Amino acid sequence: MTIGADDSLTETLQTMANYKVRRLPVIDGHDLVGIIAVADVARELQDDVPKGDLIQAISEGPSQDGGPAPQ
Repeated sequence: MTIGADDSLTETLQTMANYKVRRLPVIDGHDLVGIIAVADVARELQDDVPKGDLIQAISEGPSQDGGPAPQ
């Protein structure tokens, strides 16, 4: 799993949550241009945004509500 250099922050956070990862390689075409981490995102957030909630949400992954019940 990777993200593109032009992907939005929303796409980046969604990918992190879907795969329950805290770091993603950033590619431009076929070239690796960097790595983005949850900590990078947290540093850029405003002070009134609870950073612990962001990290916990990514670690837990997407909600499973509405899916079939486990058997």
